[in-house]
Amino acid sequence: MSTLIDRHLKIPKYLQMAESLREQIDSGQLQPDDRLPSFTEMKTQFDATQRTIEKAHALLEEDGLIRREPGRGIFVSHPQKRKITKNVGFLAPYNMRPEENITYWGSILAGMRSAVRDRGYHLLLIDNACEFEDWDKIDGAILCNMHDPRDPHPGMPQPPHDFLGVAILNQAEGFACVTADDCDGVYQLTQHLLGLGHRRIAYLAAMNVDLLIHQQRKEGYLKALSEANIEPDPRWMREIYWRPEWEGLPSWYPVAGEYYMHKWLEEDWAELGCTALVAQNDGAAQGAIKALHAAGLEVPRDVSVVGFDGLPARSGEPELTTIHEPLFDVGERAMRSLLDYLQNPSTAPQDVCLPVNLVVGQTTTAAPNLAYE
Repeated sequence: MSTLIDRHLKIPKYLQMAESLREQIDSGQLQPDDRLPSFTEMKTQFDATQRTIEKAHALLEEDGLIRREPGRGIFVSHPQKRKITKNVGFLAPYNMRPEENITYWGSILAGMRSAVRDRGYHLLLIDNACEFEDWDKIDGAILCNMHDPRDPHPGMPQPPHDFLGVAILNQAEGFACVTADDCDGVYQLTQHLLGLGHRRIAYLAAMNVDLLIHQQRKEGYLKALSEANIEPDPRWMREIYWRPEWEGLPSWYPVAGEYYMHKWLEEDWAELGCTALVAQNDGAAQGAIKALHAAGLEVPRDVSVVGFDGLPARSGEPELTTIHEPLFDVGERAMRSLLDYLQNPSTAPQDVCLPVNLVVGQTTTAAPNLAYE
């Protein structure tokens, strides 16, 4: 006799039965108020005893998926409405350290607060987001999908399947995303360097293929070179990685920029003849500049350097040529989209890509007059 139970699985029969019914309910095969098959029908479908069937029903009833009506049978319940809390959350990524970089994360949070302020909601900042489980305490959330380099199995928080959320900065599967135009940002930076006469332009950045933000920035770099009919030497591109000895640092990008630039200078930087460098972000750019200076190279006289983010320079550091990201607008747009969705489910959030602006600072100048073969 053929049944819906797989006897080869080491999973109790009642759990398989409950999961089969759950899938039928979730898929709409069983609609609210539909009557579940009778015990006799269930015994035939699943080759199960009445006690096993009762255990499966108890699980579904506990989850609010079915209801018993004495004398009539067991029916699919209507979806339970979530209790409105008037709280929305920001599920902070691993690298959110506003005490270290108040301009970056502070701008994003300021945008969110601006959107929440007149809508009657409270904004909750949720640290250790991957460990968060109190989904019933918030009505929706802003998520930021970033890879923690210390985690070999990076992951996003796992909200319920019907949870309302909007991602920012980097796409997250299943959620609309509000981000800045990373591809165009690096494209503008590379074009700026090309316009100054640079033809050998190096690229020092994270290139994690799991994060769209890294893919897009590299695409912008390659696109600008391609349009200038320049075939980049693969050795012009160096990837930066987090290292265990940087555990506990408030920000690892400046030390990473310095570390990997120093290694590059010790290896083949001189023979490559690069006169300009595109760095992952402002922190990595400042670290690279420190290594270049230590090697006796002047910025921008010998090497022009550009960053990304548009953060204010610290005391004693040069004003970077960089891309200004509209961080306030990212936070505000994402939060307004989420609140609109909460208050009117017909206004589903859409992907939004905000424009970025080139800011010319003190770290770029015309290419040196070097002759290459």
